[in-house]
Amino acid sequence: MVWCVMNISKKKIIIFVVSILICLIIIAPITAYFIANANAKSKVASFTKSIQGVCSINYGDVSYNILNRHLKISDILISCYDEKAFFIKETEFNHIVSGIPVPLNVQADLKGGTAYTAAKVFKQYGEYASKLGYNNVNFQGRISYTLGKVSKEFKIVTFNINADNIGFFQGQMKVPNVYDNDLRVIYNNILNNSPASFALDFSDKGLKNTVISKFVQISEFDNNTINEKIKNAFYKRAVDSDNRTKENYTQLEKFLISSNTISINLLENSNKSILETINSFDITGYRKMLNSIKNAEVELFTK
Repeated sequence: MVWCVMNISKKKIIIFVVSILICLIIIAPITAYFIANANAKSKVASFTKSIQGVCSINYGDVSYNILNRHLKISDILISCYDEKAFFIKETEFNHIVSGIPVPLNVQADLKGGTAYTAAKVFKQYGEYASKLGYNNVNFQGRISYTLGKVSKEFKIVTFNINADNIGFFQGQMKVPNVYDNDLRVIYNNILNNSPASFALDFSDKGLKNTVISKFVQISEFDNNTINEKIKNAFYKRAVDSDNRTKENYTQLEKFLISSNTISINLLENSNKSILETINSFDITGYRKMLNSIKNAEVELFTK
């Protein structure tokens, strides 16, 4: 009888211990999940607060998966100059390396994105996009970057963006001496520091035809006449130019008339910043859009 009671007690103890272990196994990940989510929400809130003044960011849900260490943020709205500029339905961040004031390494997968081209932040480029019919540009893709705390170098390692009815953009970028403890300084350094370099491949999926169609509409010329005028315009501008510029004109002409892919490269030995390169494109109208490349110190070639 005593043996039976002791045996039952041992069974109860074993059952109790096993029950505790099962509870711990179940509760621990749940607890860690909520701790991780609270930490993720805190970090996201701190980051968005730190960039007020550059642009404002509002967002919906924040969740963190402790198994694959992926951070998801939904319904991201980026507003600049009190106007909505971007909306992204969901962004998933991974390969995150913490840093101040921004992560030193991160990969972002963008889903359900919209760029509002009429926003002032896009300046005259948004105005021309709107005139082409691109008031809202829907997009999705992946962007990853690294920011060296020691090297201070900023790199866009992956840039893959598919813009609906426009095309597919793929490229990389490198800018020296960018890192700082102030996000505004980092942002300004990315735009203004030199020698910057980038490589951008563009595969047309509607933009070229839209531009040419608008040009046809404005000029009332047919496509054959437009092609001859493009050839003539590039020939006149290239005839007294150096060999590199002639090649640029030739390749851009090829893209406009017969090719659907073009690559733009800014080389380090050009000793230019990203902002200088952007500002060198003088787009003041659809006709001038066809010859605006003459002011840009970039290499152009088609694949």
